[in-house]
Amino acid sequence: MQDLTVFKAALLGLIQGLGEFLPISSSGHLKLAEHFLGLPNTDEMFAFDVLLHAATLLALVVYFWADLKAMAGAWCRSVGQLVRRDGTVSEPQARWSWLVLLAMAPTGLLALGLHKTIEPYFADVKLVCAMLLLAGTFNWYSDRCLRRERAGRRIEEMGWKDALACGTVQGLAAVFHGMSRSGSTMAVGLWRGLGGESAPRFSFLMSVPAVACALLVQLKDLIKPQGEGPGTAAMLVGFAVAAVTGYWAVNTVFTVVRRGRFMGFAWYCWGIGGLALLVLLVRGH
Repeated sequence: MQDLTVFKAALLGLIQGLGEFLPISSSGHLKLAEHFLGLPNTDEMFAFDVLLHAATLLALVVYFWADLKAMAGAWCRSVGQLVRRDGTVSEPQARWSWLVLLAMAPTGLLALGLHKTIEPYFADVKLVCAMLLLAGTFNWYSDRCLRRERAGRRIEEMGWKDALACGTVQGLAAVFHGMSRSGSTMAVGLWRGLGGESAPRFSFLMSVPAVACALLVQLKDLIKPQGEGPGTAAMLVGFAVAAVTGYWAVNTVFTVVRRGRFMGFAWYCWGIGGLALLVLLVRGH
């Protein structure tokens, strides 16, 4: 695909890496960037977007490797306890695992159930702008919660209602480009009383199986014969930039949360969403 140069691939990788974990929406920014860069809405472009999501998933797994490994082991032990009926889920990491799996239920149902309904509007960049404005509102709410400086609950103190609430908004963010998955799930976690450190941690841990499952579902579309795809250099550069910046973005979110300041993300989403919408209206798109 001649339109996707190495520079454009690097730019899209940067947008994906930062937007996937900073609460500003990677999907929304990718759609806007591809629109204003004049990149076609083709199967080849879709395949490249999937590649970028695989890169940020890798960054997330590397960052939380110790937690994910502990959760997997604790979950297996908890299953054994439940089968033998000799105890309840006692390890914190086991409870995290069950809560993440519970959150996957509404995420999967909404993502699969609404995908076909929303699909005709995927190319509507005005809808993306509207969702970015909503993302700003989620960040504004998170900022208000963080400024209260209350301790909040830890992940192992969450209940099933908390997990379902986070999973529900994650499912909506999966189909509405621009809504910001990380921003919306963090806001809901804070609304449900999670502490400042716990809300983003559960948001990120919850996204690992969600993104992995989404990639598996999309693989069937990638197996279909494609036209002339992006060059190898463009794919490698985009993947590398997305992975490195994604890892940095995860760490940055925790730094910002500790400082209790999310208002910058709110103003950014309102600004970029409003400006892009204004440009589209002026240009008659």
